Amino acid sequence: MAHVIFGREYPEQVDAIVIGSGIGGLVCADLLAQGGMKVLLLERHFVLGGFCSTFRRKGFIFDAATHFYPLLGNPTTLTGKVLRDLEIPTEWIKMDPVDRFHLPGLPTFAVPADFGKYLDKLKAWFPEEAAAIDRYFAEVRQAYLYGLLYYFKGVDNEQARRLEGYTITEKLDEHFRDARLKAILMADAPHWGSLANRTSYLFDAMLRLSYFLGNYYPRGGSQKFADDLGEALKARGGWILKCAGAEQILIENGKAQGVRIRTRSKRPSEEYIIRAPVVISNADSMHTYRDLVGEEHCGRWMMDYLESLQPTYPCFLMHMGLRGADPAALEAADGYHWSSYDLGDAIRNVFKIFVPTRYDPSLAPPGCQIVIIQKLTPVRLEEITDWPAHKAAVEARIMERLRKLLPGIDNHIVLRLSASAWTSFYYTNNWQGAMLGWEMSPSQLGSARLPNSTPVENLYLVGHWTQPGGGITPVIVSAQRVARTILTGRSTGADLASQYFSFRSAVWAREEKSSAVRDGI
Repeated sequence: MAHVIFGREYPEQVDAIVIGSGIGGLVCADLLAQGGMKVLLLERHFVLGGFCSTFRRKGFIFDAATHFYPLLGNPTTLTGKVLRDLEIPTEWIKMDPVDRFHLPGLPTFAVPADFGKYLDKLKAWFPEEAAAIDRYFAEVRQAYLYGLLYYFKGVDNEQARRLEGYTITEKLDEHFRDARLKAILMADAPHWGSLANRTSYLFDAMLRLSYFLGNYYPRGGSQKFADDLGEALKARGGWILKCAGAEQILIENGKAQGVRIRTRSKRPSEEYIIRAPVVISNADSMHTYRDLVGEEHCGRWMMDYLESLQPTYPCFLMHMGLRGADPAALEAADGYHWSSYDLGDAIRNVFKIFVPTRYDPSLAPPGCQIVIIQKLTPVRLEEITDWPAHKAAVEARIMERLRKLLPGIDNHIVLRLSASAWTSFYYTNNWQGAMLGWEMSPSQLGSARLPNSTPVENLYLVGHWTQPGGGITPVIVSAQRVARTILTGRSTGADLASQYFSFRSAVWAREEKSSAVRDGI
């Protein structure tokens, strides 16, 4: 028997159901299908990809959020190899320079794609700090290697333990005196969705060096990558059901047994039950535990813990389609713009300009360009009562600065759109519109971050809300872990069980510490 949904047949029972089509969900679904399982992927939106998607207006193709993808175009890397083995045909365009930083009183610092040239440039700019730069990056290399073992491979080691408590700014202060050099070395910290003095040095170091193994943009935009992953799933016999949200994960005798879904379209809503002995959630973790699982299956302690965590800030995005703008001026403006050396500037004034048509001109009509502005906004959804006014105020501040950077830009604007925290929440259901799940602070990584396993047998988590953390590379690693566990059911299953009990121990230790503080002990 089969369900007929939107005029197509879908099975009443499959081997695995994946909730959510972010990159973690898509890659996990592909790996399971490659392993011979019959997989159904659910997506509440009408396109795949979550933050890694695009939308079209007046002939322009805009990236919804994510705009660069470390490692994926390099098949010798951990995640590049995954895509190669899955035979994902996405064409990757290498980005060089990796990024640009615009800081007060300094020329624009363009980060070369070659690591050796990057170090030489830093030393040329700050010769008095040359020895400190060598010492710092020697430690960063060690952090990179031991961090990969610790966070990605699950191999405990003394070196990672020694470094995991530091923030980015603590290590910069330890090694350097020049405020300008420290500013350059943390200028892209807003891409973590938080402040540098709250972001893990070890996690940042681990991924920072990976940029020099290749930073890429997908030809055709982010949607092309997500759709290629979706097509690979269908080619392996899987099903994709869009405009259908999970309403409840069915749990019987402590085991996941399927999902109750509800369609979301202009047609009257309909409910269906699809059975599966394995369920993977790529959805927001608050939604997963609170709404899909329920307190009766995860315990009040889990809900209390989730409510105590700090999500990353939402990212405000402005998308502009331009006609006839000067390409050289746009290229020169590309990158992070700081107005001061104060850390708090990251959530007050800093924004990033990205020009995707530099890499793929086909994203815009002939003679046109695309500019995307990203800015962290420290807001909570419940605090904003007038979203149109909020958007207008943020837009006005951004445009005021853009007009100084790009005089006459108004004369070239064909269309201008913006997306707030509410937009992110509406389309992805990410709690508080968070940019990268939970904040990557030292206290919210490792065993303190939600494990890929759950209190419910055969229910797993992938994506940026779970271990190892936020960002394209960690998200794909989470998908690999879960798929390997499900397909082998052997030692890796024991590893995830150990991961879960380590998490429980970390939660209990945190609760005891908080209790002692409250009691004045």
